[in-house]
Amino acid sequence: MRNQSWILLAAVVVAGAGCGGSGGSYGSGPSNNNPGGSTSKQVTVRNNVFDPSATTVPAGSTVTWTWAAGADVHNVTFDDGQKSADQSSGGYTRAFGTAGSYPYHCTRHPGMTGSVTVQ
Repeated sequence: MRNQSWILLAAVVVAGAGCGGSGGSYGSGPSNNNPGGSTSKQVTVRNNVFDPSATTVPAGSTVTWTWAAGADVHNVTFDDGQKSADQSSGGYTRAFGTAGSYPYHCTRHPGMTGSVTVQ
């Protein structure tokens, strides 16, 4: 009986390891939100999310943010002071010449954040 208890416990642990929680998103969720895993130079500004929320690009790259159809008014405001206009359509581009981390957010929607890592 003792062996069966250990086998049952091991089965429960293995089954539990395969289960993952699903984190909620703020607002209408992104279609491809991949924090830290993207290498895209294109970011879509959706209602209350940047999609992808994090991307890594080589030094010398230009990243473009494009507002999705029907998006609320948002902006792209970097911690270093560079920012886009408040807008609900159109786009914004920024060139990244120096390696580093460039966090940004929308000043109109707390929790709407993103980052560009330049290597």
